[in-house]
Amino acid sequence: MDQDQSIPVNHDDFIHDIAYNFYGTRLATCGSDRCIKIWDWNRQTGLWILNESISAHDSSVVRLSWAHPEFGQVLASCSLDCTVRIWVEQETNLKNSGTRWRGLTPLTDSKAAVHSIAFAPEYTSLSIATASSDGKVRLYSPTDSVRLENWTVNCFIDFVPGGATDADGPLSVSWCKSRFSSPHMLVVGGSRHKNVKIFQLLNNAFVELAELAQYDSHVLDVDWAPTMGRSYHLIATACADGHIRIYKFWSDPELAGTRLTGSLFVRDGDDDDDGDEEARDQATDRSAST
Repeated sequence: MDQDQSIPVNHDDFIHDIAYNFYGTRLATCGSDRCIKIWDWNRQTGLWILNESISAHDSSVVRLSWAHPEFGQVLASCSLDCTVRIWVEQETNLKNSGTRWRGLTPLTDSKAAVHSIAFAPEYTSLSIATASSDGKVRLYSPTDSVRLENWTVNCFIDFVPGGATDADGPLSVSWCKSRFSSPHMLVVGGSRHKNVKIFQLLNNAFVELAELAQYDSHVLDVDWAPTMGRSYHLIATACADGHIRIYKFWSDPELAGTRLTGSLFVRDGDDDDDGDEEARDQATDRSAST
């Protein structure tokens, strides 16, 4: 894979998400045409070969997530039709047969569009977090770890007390991938609610650990970086004001004076103002002090 190439994915509408599997040998795409397409990397030819095209949902498919391969070839999708679907590969069936990937029972607890999903790290067992515009983050696990047919809600985060609707915008979610720090941590961002919070799963309930910030614009996405041997975590947030903010977070507060440091601001675009310059200067000062 030593050269760039384009893949004629042949979606009939916007592509909303792409996701590699754990080894980078399989790629899934989804879009507004309500379809998921799965591609396999051919090492001999250097080409991506279509494995299956799935008519997956009743509305736009907006996000994908692969489970760790120790659980098999398992893919999750979420949609504006308010559902989450789990797909399991049937390796004995022919590719591009329409039966290569079996859809399990849809997860239909959300009362609004589901915009973000993320399988938990493999060391926490097979489970998936789903973030919905109804203001809740739900954690699902299969009732049978072999068949994976039925999934139930183990617990949830009431991120927007009193509930929300699609008009309030999407929530986003990302797991901490490290097995060597405090386990079962995730970060949740709320679009119109303009805040980002860190939670930890303790005794089958999520406990809030910290709030990163209150923003002046919608939070569009969050992502928790791998630790790579660092003593702290890095969490990135993307906002509608054109800024990416990156935070340092210590899961053990004894390792730092506070759990959080100020954010590093990155501006996308040529326009600038005095407020942005001041924010960058403050971020630089804080970074230098750490």
